[in-house]
Amino acid sequence: MKAARRIGKGLLAICLLLLLLLAAFCLLHPDTTKMVWQNLTAPTLEMDTSDWTGGVSYEGLPYSDVSDSDYLNLYVPDAEEPMPLIILVHGGGFVSNDCESRQAQFMYRYFRQQGYACASVNYRLAQEAGYPAALEDVKAAIRFLRANAETYGYDPDSFVIWGESAGGYLATMAAVTNDGEFSGVSFIGEDELDEPVSAQVSGLIDFYGCIDFHLASSDFQALGVPSVVFDIANYWEASYLSGTEFDEVHDYWLGTEVEDCSEEELARYSARYYIEENWETVQSLNVLIWHGTADITVAETQSERLYQAFLSGTYQPDGSWSESEARSNVSLQTFEGYGHADDRFYTDESLANIVQYLDELFD
Repeated sequence: MKAARRIGKGLLAICLLLLLLLAAFCLLHPDTTKMVWQNLTAPTLEMDTSDWTGGVSYEGLPYSDVSDSDYLNLYVPDAEEPMPLIILVHGGGFVSNDCESRQAQFMYRYFRQQGYACASVNYRLAQEAGYPAALEDVKAAIRFLRANAETYGYDPDSFVIWGESAGGYLATMAAVTNDGEFSGVSFIGEDELDEPVSAQVSGLIDFYGCIDFHLASSDFQALGVPSVVFDIANYWEASYLSGTEFDEVHDYWLGTEVEDCSEEELARYSARYYIEENWETVQSLNVLIWHGTADITVAETQSERLYQAFLSGTYQPDGSWSESEARSNVSLQTFEGYGHADDRFYTDESLANIVQYLDELFD
């Protein structure tokens, strides 16, 4: 009996100690505590999985012979005239998910009902091929979709690319690089064409994409988020890195640790660098960026920095920027309390704002 009481007192002491440590953490890191709480209490959205009868579906459509991973799902609504096409690029840290990811499904299930054709693109993950394979795949998919627009019934001159998280990086890079960059993957039928096909798009929609890998950790340090909180929030990455020499999924995909890269190498990985290099064409790109303030996977700073790059057309390797005059074709919207890949980005009410944006773009 005495032994049991001693054990009980010991457990009580441990619990009290943990509570004191938790209270101390909350006092020392109130902003981080708020972010964690907002993530833990975020609502979940129920997806409408009812059958779609408003058009034609082409699932598992290969766009390249390079890999069995190079396919896409295409949804074309019934319409009298060719409609705009939204190209969807899924996230997953370059190591997980596919074109049927939860976020990609939210997007195409909603937008095809609004009269937009949707192409959800699959690409090679880091386990199969590292940088720049996924980006080359995405750009090959864009060219394939443009070359086959008449066959499937959408408008080849009205392309918008959307991506979330790692897909936000890929979508942004595809939108700001020219046709001579990252074009190492040929699409099916490309060698039979008399003229080259462009991968340029009219608009970019970036949901909380990681744009500068070398600033990913320092961004959270500047926000006062302890590394242990980041590690716990992104624990899922560990299973994909087991057996590799890397501690970060983006390093695994790049095949090198960004902290060991030269300034020239870091520039090659950054969309902001290509914005400056291709400014003559990029400045006419229509851009919409969304990010949540409670994101503990990709810091909100990443989107703020990208936004400023689209305004100024300049690249600063250290991530600094000067406030630039706003432009009507570039917009950044932040969402208070939204975490990474938060379901609230994908409610009908939220996506209706994207529809309005696209309707105005293609009016």
